[in-house]
Amino acid sequence: MTGDNQLNPITYIPDLSPSAAVHQDHFIVCGLGSLGQQIIVNLTKFSFDSFEVHIAGINRHPVTEWEVDNLSNMLSQPPIIGDCCRDRILQEAGIDRCRAVIIVTSDESINVQTAIAVRRLNPKVHIVVRSSRQGLNRLLSRQLGQFVALDATELPAMTFALAGLEDNTRSIFNIDTLQFRVVERQITQQDPQYCNLPVHQLHRQHVRLLNLKPFNNPHQPIGWATTASSMFHRWQPHVRVQAGDQVAYVEVKTLSHSQIINQPKRANAWSNLLQGIGDVIDGEWRRRLRAFWRRAEQQSLRRMIAIALATALILWTTGTLLLATFSTAEISFTKAIALGAILILGGYGDVFGGFEESQAPGWVMIVCLLIATTSLLMVIGVLGLLADQLISSRFEFLQRRPKVPKENHVIVVGLGRVGKRVTHILQDLRQPLVAITHHLDNPALRNQIPLLEGPMLQQLQEANLSTARSVIAVTDDPVLNLEVALIAAETLESQDRPFTPVIRTLSQLFSDNIKSFLPQARSFSVYALSAEAFAGAAFGENILGLFRLNQQTILITEYTIEHGDTLNGKPLAEIAYGYGVVPILLRQCQPNRQYQDYPMPSDDLRVHMRDKLYVLSSINGLRRIERGEMTSPRQWLLEVEAPLNPNMASEAGNLLAKLSNLELEHCRRLMKTLPNSLQLALYDYQAHRLMQELKRFVPIRLSPLK
Repeated sequence: MTGDNQLNPITYIPDLSPSAAVHQDHFIVCGLGSLGQQIIVNLTKFSFDSFEVHIAGINRHPVTEWEVDNLSNMLSQPPIIGDCCRDRILQEAGIDRCRAVIIVTSDESINVQTAIAVRRLNPKVHIVVRSSRQGLNRLLSRQLGQFVALDATELPAMTFALAGLEDNTRSIFNIDTLQFRVVERQITQQDPQYCNLPVHQLHRQHVRLLNLKPFNNPHQPIGWATTASSMFHRWQPHVRVQAGDQVAYVEVKTLSHSQIINQPKRANAWSNLLQGIGDVIDGEWRRRLRAFWRRAEQQSLRRMIAIALATALILWTTGTLLLATFSTAEISFTKAIALGAILILGGYGDVFGGFEESQAPGWVMIVCLLIATTSLLMVIGVLGLLADQLISSRFEFLQRRPKVPKENHVIVVGLGRVGKRVTHILQDLRQPLVAITHHLDNPALRNQIPLLEGPMLQQLQEANLSTARSVIAVTDDPVLNLEVALIAAETLESQDRPFTPVIRTLSQLFSDNIKSFLPQARSFSVYALSAEAFAGAAFGENILGLFRLNQQTILITEYTIEHGDTLNGKPLAEIAYGYGVVPILLRQCQPNRQYQDYPMPSDDLRVHMRDKLYVLSSINGLRRIERGEMTSPRQWLLEVEAPLNPNMASEAGNLLAKLSNLELEHCRRLMKTLPNSLQLALYDYQAHRLMQELKRFVPIRLSPLK
């Protein structure tokens, strides 16, 4: 027999039968605004059959309007009205039996106070807080433990920025020195890397296929679903990509030292030494030195003035007491005060009369000379700093501001937290842009990006709207954002080119309504996007970011494997195809507690205690991992013939054990009794790889069982 047969598609039903025991988890959501309501919707997605999710909601005032129909019925009890910082309110919500508390009120101070109160009442509960104060978040995480802080407004910034570009990139994110890029594009006939290749060959060393839409029927999955996920692994391994098909994939590359921006560094002496060496090699030390000197100058001016004033007062007092007490001439205390003032202003000769004989002791004259000299040096120092600041500000004022681009640029309307983050992302992508703001709270931005200040609607034409690539309206006013998009659509209505305004809203209902009458616009609710990240974090997952793909929110999630974890001990093939996720990085913990990285890891690698696994997943995938609910693999019949070279059988046994869940001894016994057959439980990609690898050693036939 030969192994050249294709995998024949058959339809099967995933084994999702519930267990007899019912597992219950209780959650508390503090703050029932738009974000809180969206979080409740996403938490209920984790409730299914034997896994029940009970949710209690707390709000300071009665909720007069629910954004989602029947949302109040998703709560296990009527909303609790009161201050979530109060012990009585938290106890009424069930803090003692709670698994996680999600604190998402609009006041970050209340969020922090509530987090501290929650930790006091329940030392083991998991806390998820809405907060943008990164420094405080790190401190609270170390002090409180089991604490996660997310910024609901900045999480979707990448989505807004890439939506405005309207290119193939769907997301870019970094994990330490690795940069991942999610791309979605249409395959052409002149694309040899993808066109007419089978799907399994698109899983390469640095690339993983995420989605495939056939050109002839883009709304139907290819073949049958290998998992219950509606996003990943919906195609058979032997299906070929044709011209016109749309593919989405994630690729990885290693960043050079100079490309690593805003990445957390491990605080130890060895890493600091390597950092310093890298800075010297890249010339980064000059920029760091200049930045340090500028910061020191800004901080030292006020400090220097305060020190100078305090020193002058001390010197004045000292000189006055010396002249009044030890001078042989009869002078009043009032005159001594005046002479002390003259002394610290540099009038030493006026006090002691030049060549004339002084009536003060010699040691008094020497001390007064030191007072006058010290005072003079302090005055020179302060005047020098003031002059330097004035000259520097003059040169900064005369610096040439970046010009507004003429064409093919992105217009960012609004420079709040979201707008600043969007401009930063666009700058990293080297995309020409111009920002429009009514009020600028950071004057330094004027010299960093092209900037227009004033009434936003009036500044649109000054921003060369007619030749712009897109408009991203991300002000805090959703109606103003809509007005900007409508003006842009009217201005470019006569032009025959694609133009997609991007609109930030605060309500998913508003976003849905915008799409109905302005289909060319891309409207996103920041709270609807962020809510899935908050819901995932409530189950203890570390959500690194999110992006949109195929009309779904994909979460970038980090798992640290612990005792009792549903992922512990499993091969990546079972995790990927059983749960419907895409592993993109495995960090295996070594005996010396160092980590070895495997980007785009092989399916046969296993995860163990203390390993870190990074995956791309929908909220459905997170739910399945949380419940340990895997799609059952297909049953296969493996028939093995005796090879011409008996030595090949031993290699085949080792390979069979590596690519399946069988024990090594069992596989070796099988290879010693050829010809023989064996029933295996494998997912399709496992089976396809096993067939391709094993047939190089022994003649095989692998067929699915009905």
